[in-house]
Amino acid sequence: MQFRRRIGKWVKRIVLAAVVALVVATAAGFAVESTRWRLFLIGRKLRGEVREVTWGELLRMIGPGSRYYLRPIISEGRSVNGAIQNPFAAPADSDEGSKTFRARCSPCHGQDGVGDRGPPLNRPAYTHGNADWVVYRIVERGIAETGMPPSGLDEAQIWRVIAFLRTRQNAASGGARPEVATKLTIDVGHDQLVAAPSHSDEWLTHARTFDGRRYSPLAEVTTANVAKLRLRWVHQLASNDPIIEATPLVAGGAMFVSEPPSGVVALDIRTGNPIWHFGRDLPLNMSLCCGRVNRGVALLGGSVFVGTLDAHLIALDAANGNPRWETKVADVADGYSITVAPLAIGDLVIVGVSGGEFGIRGFLAAYAADTGKEVWRFNTVPGPGEPGHDTWEGNSWKTGGAPTWVTGAYDPELDLVYWGVGNPSPIYSGVARKGDNLYSNSVIALSRRTGKLAWHFQFSPHDEHDWDSNQTPILAELPIAGVARKLIAWANRNGFYYLLDRATGEFLRGAPFVKQTWARGLDPHGRPILADGGRPTRKGALVYPGVAGGTNWQSAAFHPGLGSIFIPATEGSSIFTNSPPEQHQPGALFVASGATTEEFEPMIKALDATTGDKRWEYKPPRTHGIGGRSGLLTTAGDLVFGTCEGQLFALDARTGAELWRVGLGGLTAAPPISFTLDGHQVIAVAGGRAVFLFEL
Repeated sequence: MQFRRRIGKWVKRIVLAAVVALVVATAAGFAVESTRWRLFLIGRKLRGEVREVTWGELLRMIGPGSRYYLRPIISEGRSVNGAIQNPFAAPADSDEGSKTFRARCSPCHGQDGVGDRGPPLNRPAYTHGNADWVVYRIVERGIAETGMPPSGLDEAQIWRVIAFLRTRQNAASGGARPEVATKLTIDVGHDQLVAAPSHSDEWLTHARTFDGRRYSPLAEVTTANVAKLRLRWVHQLASNDPIIEATPLVAGGAMFVSEPPSGVVALDIRTGNPIWHFGRDLPLNMSLCCGRVNRGVALLGGSVFVGTLDAHLIALDAANGNPRWETKVADVADGYSITVAPLAIGDLVIVGVSGGEFGIRGFLAAYAADTGKEVWRFNTVPGPGEPGHDTWEGNSWKTGGAPTWVTGAYDPELDLVYWGVGNPSPIYSGVARKGDNLYSNSVIALSRRTGKLAWHFQFSPHDEHDWDSNQTPILAELPIAGVARKLIAWANRNGFYYLLDRATGEFLRGAPFVKQTWARGLDPHGRPILADGGRPTRKGALVYPGVAGGTNWQSAAFHPGLGSIFIPATEGSSIFTNSPPEQHQPGALFVASGATTEEFEPMIKALDATTGDKRWEYKPPRTHGIGGRSGLLTTAGDLVFGTCEGQLFALDARTGAELWRVGLGGLTAAPPISFTLDGHQVIAVAGGRAVFLFEL
């Protein structure tokens, strides 16, 4: 006990000395903000939250003149492993590290890390972890119960060896030393985006085309040869977050990927080497329901547009990643965030907001692409004097939710933007918000130029199940009663598949695509006919589909040649309970009870896009325990690509038969894309903390 007290006193003395040193540093001209994050970091160490480094290492790393930069641990919420970057990473360091490696490490790991008595090190990722600090610890301390002993190298020697190993990893991924590629020249015009359906070499917008189909006309990869796909390169993202939901965009020889929490990286599509990286400091406290996710970026002109978790919209120079402008979309203190991939159309960038679990008042807004100035804003919870306001009881509209966190679609001929709207707040209780609660759980059709509402259709009036209509609309031309119609095809979270006229919003057809017990059907106008026992109760009601819905935000795909729509579906149920709504507090959860998942079986369902009849279903493997599933991609090679449980798979679009599967080694939540590289079709996808590219 006495020994522990002595240790405690020494720790306190060390901390006190550190605090005094930092205060003195501030007085000597050290930035106040720099001092602030260092003090926060020391506080986290005292609370036992920073265990990966010792006190001595931490104080050295945050001291004046240190080559380490640990601010992301505080500003971005990164772990120590994710924040510590190699401070000796210049080409000269790598060259010096190669000499040390050959003298000390090659007897086991082979010349240049190709493997001998020890495992090869010229591979994209390592078994025991790939973060810089993880590799440092392995080299420094060895690996217990293996043949890997402590290295005996000093700090700088270890880091230089790691710099050398990174060049070997990069070479194994198809590149050489990760040097900056030739300067990018990006100029994506509106006409180019409109013509995207006939240009298959790139992937220029969130769903490849404005019609939301996620269909590639490339047919080099077919049902006959898809099993020959092999990895060309893999790029390890800088993010330490486990969830990557972003759809990469491809233009001008570069791939643009948003990475959590609010960064963007540009990659050379030939090698996967980074061209530039944009990162951003974030507030320490944010209201986030579902992880620090971002679903992608938008391209227009020479700019890359990204929304941030603190509800800002930023335009970056596509050539170098430098910010061109930044605008505040909403106040993060009120529970707002941005996780959606923006949609760039004409001279506007359209972006939605997240925060339906925190009692925000949702909206969709458009900003001038050249200046960031707001051009229009449509309130998805109408206020006094706005159409639909009478569908909210009392003052419930002020905290009505209705977020817009999944990218919409656009019809150039009608000049209409279609966007899905999410759940009302509080989520599971409608007692204090009587009425239909427009425009929650709806699709809204807005004029691109003015943001004026052309029409709306509400899938789930007065929702109490968290069945957001945050899905990307699919625009298709399909026969109705023998006449070709311009339609919106929509597999909704409430378990029904809908066809709507996209000029007027007229309901044309609807049918369940999963088991559902909450409605007896749809009336002639598409309004649900409620069934007994379908609403939440104080004791709990078992309802199909469950809180995850018949589908969720993951994108469906449409194959026009087959007339099939492919849906990342879920067969399942939940017990929904309904408690009196709590008092709303800005930024705090506002849900009123909740739901427990009783059944959950993910699958891919293929429907006849015109009738909604099931053609086939595929149940992905669920034996890997990694988690996550993605939206889908379909191609003219009659294939459907998707991910689930750490696996990327390809299916026969006609039959649903699995033709190919490969493990990605991490959580899979991002949809695949396809484009051409050197004149040949390739498939790319984010999985775990990396981006993978496959070719024949």
